[in-house]
Amino acid sequence: MVASITDLEDIDLVTVRRTPPRAGVSGEWPAWIDARVRQCFATIGVDRPYAHQQRGLDALHAGRDLVLATATASGKSLCYQAPVLQAALADPAARALFLFPTKALARDQVEAFRKLVGPNTPLQGCVGAGTYDGDTPPDQRRAARARAHVIATNPDMLHRAVLPHHDRWSAFLSGLRYVVIDELHTYRGVFGSHVANVLRRLWRVCAFHGSRPQLITCSATIANPRELAASLCAREDFEVIDQSSAPVGPRTFVVVNPAVVDPLTGVRRDYLKCTRAVLGRLRAADLTTLAFCRTRKAVELLTRYLREDECGVHERDRSPMQPTNGVNQQPLGPGGFRPQGKTAIGPWARLQNQPASQFRRPPEHAGPVDPGAVARARRTIRGYRGGYLPEHRREIEAALREGEAKVVTSTNALELGMDIGGLDAVVLAGYPGTRAATWQRSGRAGRRQDPSLTIMVLSSRPLDQFVCAAPEFLFGEPPEHARLDALNPEILVPHLRCAAYELPFGFQAPGSVSEVEQPWWSSWGGLTTEELAGALDYLGERGALLREQEADGGLRFYAIGSAFPADAVDLRGSLEENFTVVEDVPGRAEHGRILAEVDFEDGPLYLHPGAIYPLEGKTYEVRRLDWDERKAYVHEAAVTYYTEAVCNLRVRMLEGDRSDEGSGASQGDPRRVPSGTGYAHVVRAVPGFKKLRFRTHENVGFGPVKLPDLELHTIAAYWGFPDQLLAWLGDPHRRSNAALAAAHAIRHVAAMVLMCEVQDLCHAVTSGLPGPDGVTAWAPVGFGRPPAEASMLASGRPTIYLYDDLPGGAGLSTQAHALGRPFFERVLAAVRGCGCANGCPTCIGTEVALDAGGSFGPTPTEAERVNLEHPEAVARRHARADLIATIEAMIDGL
Repeated sequence: MVASITDLEDIDLVTVRRTPPRAGVSGEWPAWIDARVRQCFATIGVDRPYAHQQRGLDALHAGRDLVLATATASGKSLCYQAPVLQAALADPAARALFLFPTKALARDQVEAFRKLVGPNTPLQGCVGAGTYDGDTPPDQRRAARARAHVIATNPDMLHRAVLPHHDRWSAFLSGLRYVVIDELHTYRGVFGSHVANVLRRLWRVCAFHGSRPQLITCSATIANPRELAASLCAREDFEVIDQSSAPVGPRTFVVVNPAVVDPLTGVRRDYLKCTRAVLGRLRAADLTTLAFCRTRKAVELLTRYLREDECGVHERDRSPMQPTNGVNQQPLGPGGFRPQGKTAIGPWARLQNQPASQFRRPPEHAGPVDPGAVARARRTIRGYRGGYLPEHRREIEAALREGEAKVVTSTNALELGMDIGGLDAVVLAGYPGTRAATWQRSGRAGRRQDPSLTIMVLSSRPLDQFVCAAPEFLFGEPPEHARLDALNPEILVPHLRCAAYELPFGFQAPGSVSEVEQPWWSSWGGLTTEELAGALDYLGERGALLREQEADGGLRFYAIGSAFPADAVDLRGSLEENFTVVEDVPGRAEHGRILAEVDFEDGPLYLHPGAIYPLEGKTYEVRRLDWDERKAYVHEAAVTYYTEAVCNLRVRMLEGDRSDEGSGASQGDPRRVPSGTGYAHVVRAVPGFKKLRFRTHENVGFGPVKLPDLELHTIAAYWGFPDQLLAWLGDPHRRSNAALAAAHAIRHVAAMVLMCEVQDLCHAVTSGLPGPDGVTAWAPVGFGRPPAEASMLASGRPTIYLYDDLPGGAGLSTQAHALGRPFFERVLAAVRGCGCANGCPTCIGTEVALDAGGSFGPTPTEAERVNLEHPEAVARRHARADLIATIEAMIDGL
């Protein structure tokens, strides 16, 4: 199979890595596991646990909490299913709470649990399981709360629907024996910090109701599973199992790179076209394949192209996926305007006047497309992404599990451990961005001990091409760390208010002795009593809590008001309502049908008037967008193009405060680094959209977009270049590269130091410092590629912004600024510690301009000329050297 892939035209082989099969090591069921539980597992083909599963069960029986950080398909679910079943048999009042990051995963695991205790099993009707999420009807919620031994939910529902109403859950919480936290590695950054505080609230409520559940956490392969579990759960006694004894089939990992099609410019073949060709070979070999794409648009394009290939449609054919009756095939202009007659002018004339032969099938494929082939393509080739309705997603999952779907293109929505049956191959359309995500997705193939194949098709992005040049970056380095900071004040304080609403806080007077100790009164994982009291005092002084002094000198803190504080705290970001995609075909049965949902932030990008909204091979044109009602009205349209919004993201400081206290250089010293913090204003505008032809992706038109800009008010820090450094970096090209590389390094090291995700922070570079009122010039925010405007601004007097990419901010950038010189010393150590030595995307980023041959490029040395070193390698080395010098200058001036 590998040979047939590498024989494809315009695809270069980078590397092939093979892992031999490994036999499993079986263990024994512990004596405390009831024979009926063993028989339940025997009904699904599990006669004995593997050795690592036995070790996990023994740790739980000894009273320890458990972290399972083994590879995909290593049987982690048995380690929580078996003890939960055993607890329910031993005590009918015992309960278990399963936490999953997504509703789909929760439902999938509940179905798996129900199979264990379903018909023809010894425990039929003895143990109940149910879901409790936003899609669960009210009567089923009540039944689950009253009778289910196992409830599967997500952190959002725990935060908003369970904890504020814990009095209704008293029977469940008093018998809570186990809390299972699946996909532990997803709880990182700001989201993970929120969930960590939700769990601390859960521990208080459990203690109030008289329980202390054991923890069973399951994670993909990450570098620090114990530390992450301890930070998330505020527990220390974890047994970590990170070596699997389950059998593994032979694995093959292939990395390919699109060939260069223009040696003069270095342009490579489109990576989606290469991915399509690879999937075509796998489909021809009848291999069940899951293809991961970076974006939702890529999922829709690949789904369409693969279905067309299945039907025998070639490059210049009209797609048989489109309707042919009752649908106008002429493209609309902006605002729904359609040019009339044969003399249309403007950007739509090219579409209207194109020759009819463009849409004819070639002679060798004359005649209509076989309807059976169309039906087969729609049945066997599916798309899967966020935005699909729940019933649509479940139907696709079932088709994949039952073997009906042979190829599924997906975003990271299928990366988590949902049961989707046996897969033969995984295709990665582009490097996922992290090693952990790469191995997690690759592990979806060969889940049942069969041989597996992973093919990664690199794109032309800088990071992808670095993987091509240095494959050991992927294969020779460990997975990344996952971090969170549960005690970040901006996150902690709102959750303390939520906790006070659920149960009051109380502190004894110094020297007093309580007859009955109630730890939930004055405990919070990671905080001392004095620190917790100080945080509650802060809320009391601002009227958020009622502070009362008891007669014996003790303190009590109570919630004020009847509103739920949890409703104002969103765990995942925006509180805005999503857009609903509604079919608008008056007079037809489909009129008013809801097709999909789109996140609020993505609405202007995908649902502006005139946009083409793809949905699993079909195309819908947006007729109008009701912004206030959050509804987009669409109708199915047969078009030969798709749309892509033009997005401009900018940031500027507002009310910035200069903060040079503690500076190592005095005022007027050319070494001094001007810096400060303040509020930032981020604006994302969508001024227009492009029309791109299917298959060729050529630009065939454009249109304006008139929608409100999305604004984000947050907090930020900034650092300017000292005068001495500006003089040393006299070349504008070097200055620009140094500033962009420094911004990249500052952002990534800040995420590491502050224990958050890189995506929780953003960086930008502009020219000039804040003015007298603290306002600076607008700075363009890049998207990982060398932006021309940013390079131009950074070549002046660079000022680096670091801002929180969250409404209101989370105090991340200001914390980084407050660290001062030690923070930049960490940045310097990280850059110097990078193993590349000559500059790579890890240390210098992907926004530096590497066109060393340009007019502003670094002048090659004589040795570089003699050795005929590649100009890009020279540019990388120069950028790294200037980056190190820049960070050293900042350390000297702080």
